[in-house]
Amino acid sequence: MVAPAAWGAPEDDALAHLDRGISAYRLGDYATARRELDAAIELVPDRANPYRWRALIELAQHDCANAVVDVESFLSRAPAGDDRVAELTAQRDRCVAHEHLAPVAPPPPAPPHVYERWWFWTAVGAVVVTAVGVTYAATREREATLPIVHCDPTGCH
Repeated sequence: MVAPAAWGAPEDDALAHLDRGISAYRLGDYATARRELDAAIELVPDRANPYRWRALIELAQHDCANAVVDVESFLSRAPAGDDRVAELTAQRDRCVAHEHLAPVAPPPPAPPHVYERWWFWTAVGAVVVTAVGVTYAATREREATLPIVHCDPTGCH
């Protein structure tokens, strides 16, 4: 953070927004932090620190596209030798690497096997019931049409 003595009147307001944004960020209230940092950037667009904190919010929310833009904005405004440059450069590089490894869409689910479809077991049941009914009817019919067997001492005829 830049010392308040280096700031003027609009810069004092921006510093207040920056401080509230940092506090909200540390509490995990990213929406409030974003609003406060946007207000600070609007007041002092040439300062680096609000861009850094906004990039950290976007990184926390896995918004790499916007984070890379804010990291670049910070790097273009940060003084030479700033310790925070290495931190954000590493974060940016991780984001860029992840963007190149964009998640591959999962393959579509395989269609269900025939035996997993609702109609398969219904059809099997219908076939079984029909087969049992036909078998039963055939055996009952055959009993009625068979000739009568007579048995005598010479044998059965």
